Amino acid sequence: MNSLVAIPGETGCLALLRKHRTPDHIIRHCQMVWEVGRFLGESLVRENLHVDMLLLRASCLLHDIGKYPCILSGAKNHDVLGEQILEQEGLLNVGRIVSQHVILRSQKNRPIGEEHIVFYADKRVIHDEIVSLENRFTYLTNTYGKTAQARDRLLIMKQETIDVETAIFENLTFGPEEISKLSTTI
Repeated sequence: MNSLVAIPGETGCLALLRKHRTPDHIIRHCQMVWEVGRFLGESLVRENLHVDMLLLRASCLLHDIGKYPCILSGAKNHDVLGEQILEQEGLLNVGRIVSQHVILRSQKNRPIGEEHIVFYADKRVIHDEIVSLENRFTYLTNTYGKTAQARDRLLIMKQETIDVETAIFENLTFGPEEISKLSTTI
């Protein structure tokens, strides 16, 4: 594919996940991240903020495309591998966002963009369940916080997530607790 490839729709994203042998449980996680991302994106659009909903959808659905290959190989940085896979598929913009769903690299002063929404939405989902940030970071610490260095990185990530949450919700007329209500409507 070339870099002018159209952003895939939901069916195309699911086909890419299958092409790259993504297990069903990871696909369900990606779909739930999209549900959170869609809710936030549509809410921000209603407040006259620019969100490219097609780019957001593809980025949410494909954010963990590199996870299973990393599990199989024992490699780290599934975000970086995901970006590489998506670049090979000709989806450079999606890859740029996917590469930031673990560690956000965009400028702090930049307006809320698709990468912020994907980063945050992913932090609100464990497996295929919407959870609070506190529960998500307890899970992350229990799962990945085996060393002091890893726990320190998770504390930094938690603060960054809180900062992104604040930036997103200062543009909205409701708070983060509304996301938890999504799981009862999906």
